[in-house]
Amino acid sequence: MTATNIPLPYLGGLTAEEFLHDYWQKKPLLVRNAFPDIAYLVGKEDLLDLAQEASAESRIILEKDGKKPWELRKGPFNSKQYKQLPKSHWTLLVQAVDHYLPELADYWQHFSFIPSWRRDDVMISYATPNGSVGKHFDQYDVFLVQGTGQRRWQLGEFCDADAQFLPNTKLRILEDMPVTFDEVVNAGDLLYVPPKLAHYGVAQNDCLTFSFGFRAPSLSHVLEHIVDTALEQTGAEALYQDIDLQAQNHGAWLNPQHLEKLQQQVLTLLNQPDILSKALAPFLSEAKYEDYEPVGEEVSSDELITALNDGAVICRDPASRFVYVGEQGKAQALYINGDEICFDDSVDGAFVALLADNTRLTADDLHTYLANSANSDWLCAQIATGYFIVLTD
Repeated sequence: MTATNIPLPYLGGLTAEEFLHDYWQKKPLLVRNAFPDIAYLVGKEDLLDLAQEASAESRIILEKDGKKPWELRKGPFNSKQYKQLPKSHWTLLVQAVDHYLPELADYWQHFSFIPSWRRDDVMISYATPNGSVGKHFDQYDVFLVQGTGQRRWQLGEFCDADAQFLPNTKLRILEDMPVTFDEVVNAGDLLYVPPKLAHYGVAQNDCLTFSFGFRAPSLSHVLEHIVDTALEQTGAEALYQDIDLQAQNHGAWLNPQHLEKLQQQVLTLLNQPDILSKALAPFLSEAKYEDYEPVGEEVSSDELITALNDGAVICRDPASRFVYVGEQGKAQALYINGDEICFDDSVDGAFVALLADNTRLTADDLHTYLANSANSDWLCAQIATGYFIVLTD
């Protein structure tokens, strides 16, 4: 968890509250040397190897001359394809690298003041000199953290539906972008870019960039889930009522007052106690990839406690999403990857919340709770399912 009212060095000394009030979805923020150690987590060869895996979502973007100046290639790739690439002007992008590397997933904890259901993934890009993905804008918030090498970032203005894109390419590359910001970032530097703000990053040399992306669910999908849940609870029996109906002279006239009454009755149907959490908690906890299934390992309570005392840590499965309902810091219901994970009153709700809130926990963090056998047995069951991982040195 992150305290919301203390200065955070990786936000340039801003508190979480100040950042959200002044910058979030409003304006960019550049912080020098925010995460100096991140460059050591992943190297060029690590990313090239991962992009050869069928399970990894990857793509290469090349900038070329001619009638089709931009080309998109989708992975997985192989060493022969890499050798055929030019020496410059291309970028490899690999999605969800945090799903494969718990040490990278730990960095999400720095942004725990933002609801975890807003997290998408950590994409890493490797770019050769002059490599870029063009002038563009995203629909989501992103924290761009520079790994090795240097990248020149130019920012433009907020874009809307009238934005013009380059023809003859499937990539949404802007035709033009007035420059309002122009800086070269080094290893560890952080640049926050709000949604729809045009930006353009060009590698000055071989470089890696870590993109911590925050998704925004479609409101139409949110409404769909709320309506489906409301209908499940009320069934098809709920009918429009107009016990106070007044006579009108023209039978085919659609009376605005009747429309308002219809709207009010529909909103009443949707505005039922607990309907929002029942409808949206499963939806907001769905895994990034629909076919993802975690792999667990069997462990007994005694084995777990021994491992923790020997220095092991408990990590959330990096590819799973966790959402709990109840009080802040005390879960009454837990949802992982779209499913409700049951626990009875013998399991401490604060223990469940602690596990869901944190990417990594030690024996000291868990000692008090694991003295309760119901807590330790429940955690062992979730480790067996794959929702939590025991990491040893």
